[in-house]
Amino acid sequence: MAVDQELLSAALDQLGTGLLITSADGTVVAANQATRDLLEDATTGAMIGDTVAAAMTGSDTGRWSPRPGLVVEWSWSELLPGTAHEGRCLVLRDVSHRIADRARLRRQNRALAELVAMKAEFTAAVSHELRTPVTSIAAMSQLLGEEVTEPDPLAAPVAAVARNAARLLGLIDNVTELARIESAPPGGAGEKVALEQVVAEALHGWTAAARDAAVHLTAGGAQDATIEGERVLLRRLADAMIGIGLAAAEPGALLTVDVAPTDSGWRVTVPIGGRGGERLFTSSTATGEGVRHDSTALMLCRAIVARHGGRLTTDTDPEGSTVLAAHLPS
Repeated sequence: MAVDQELLSAALDQLGTGLLITSADGTVVAANQATRDLLEDATTGAMIGDTVAAAMTGSDTGRWSPRPGLVVEWSWSELLPGTAHEGRCLVLRDVSHRIADRARLRRQNRALAELVAMKAEFTAAVSHELRTPVTSIAAMSQLLGEEVTEPDPLAAPVAAVARNAARLLGLIDNVTELARIESAPPGGAGEKVALEQVVAEALHGWTAAARDAAVHLTAGGAQDATIEGERVLLRRLADAMIGIGLAAAEPGALLTVDVAPTDSGWRVTVPIGGRGGERLFTSSTATGEGVRHDSTALMLCRAIVARHGGRLTTDTDPEGSTVLAAHLPS
């Protein structure tokens, strides 16, 4: 079917992409409006004779800048090769905005990286300065606690100082670890990690605190729950989740840390429906004997889970109780 040339020319002029047609010897046969706009109607002379001709004898794609502030990406292909109407088609695209956007994104990423590094450096410095005096307070209060016992009126205040000093040390550890995770490059050294073993180790570490809080600890769920990850961080995750669960548990409660398979990996859950569950997503003071809970523990959990490509949520278990759930891909 014959196509009206004026209609075809008008249609080509509507394209935002430049099209330039040349004969086999490089003579410009046609150029649509986008091409004329990009080249400012310079479709003859040195621009076409040198730049375009040189482009068509080399690589089939490339870039050049016809004028300051403009970058054009070009590609060409042969038309009707081996015939009397043989020619070339040059496609021109203005990529100036794309290049500018990428440059702006690089600047923003660089500024963000500098900000994260500055925050990590500040956190490390403050944590270091705090750790020494708080450690001294914890040690002195522990020594005083051995000397000052009931019914001495100072026994309770000394015990409170010891508990809060221990809590501050834990908070410093959480903040330091959180800053390290946030500033670390993605994709750390991974290894095969058995989640049930990590949970068992963490539960063992919390045995004394659970006994003091009159809470029963147990592990439940699947075996051979293996994922690819950083074992040290996953152990830290289990520790933090159990600590949060203990802070929320009522005396006499059974705290079961469950590991269960999901469609995309594994789900580690800890019950949080007791006395502290309603304060989970807000800062709170120290809770029961030997049990520490603060918002930094939750932030640490979220950061570790995110680093492993997962998500931290609150879910409901089959009994209708609220649980803190770490969803980790296998």
